Amino acid sequence: MTACLTDSLTRYLNARECLAASDMAQMWRVQSGALRIDSAPSGEAGRFMRLALPGDVIGVEQWVGSDDALNVRALTEVRLTPVQAEGAEMMALLMETVVIAHQRCREVVSLRTGPVSQRVKTLLLMFAEHVSPQAQTATQCELPNLADMADILDAALETISRVISTMRRLDWLQERKPQQARFDALALRAQALLPGMSASATALRLSALQG
Repeated sequence: MTACLTDSLTRYLNARECLAASDMAQMWRVQSGALRIDSAPSGEAGRFMRLALPGDVIGVEQWVGSDDALNVRALTEVRLTPVQAEGAEMMALLMETVVIAHQRCREVVSLRTGPVSQRVKTLLLMFAEHVSPQAQTATQCELPNLADMADILDAALETISRVISTMRRLDWLQERKPQQARFDALALRAQALLPGMSASATALRLSALQG
């Protein structure tokens, strides 16, 4: 990819900090960290759409004239660099973005379906691969806080906490902090699925309404 990255205009976001609406007129490449992108229609609560991980470009929606209202918020510390492209470079960038967006949508499906324990495992491994590759050797991995994990995984906070507690008890996780965990990604990948804990937050809400 030959699009120019202007290092002097690098932006840094702390965890839970939003990218300003005025900055969304510019395309940005995620150099490190992870972002959540929410649909945020006027007058409605924001809804999680997808993640943006290192290498992804955000802000393409504005360039193509989309009127979708989006909210972009850092899940961990994030470093962004502006992307400048035109002509053939822009076409290549758009093609790259379409491919990555398709991949991120497929990941959302895997993060929001199936037993909650499997969803937690999938998220941990995703962050170990993309955000904190050193977690492949049992060092600290940056993670979203529990509230963000609940939104991303469509699961109740209490269920996620139980899954993490069980993983710690089995020594699949060696340590858990508010936005970090220490684990060996290769060892975790080899572990079988935890039993039970399969209800999603959506399923719980529907059950309550039907009751």
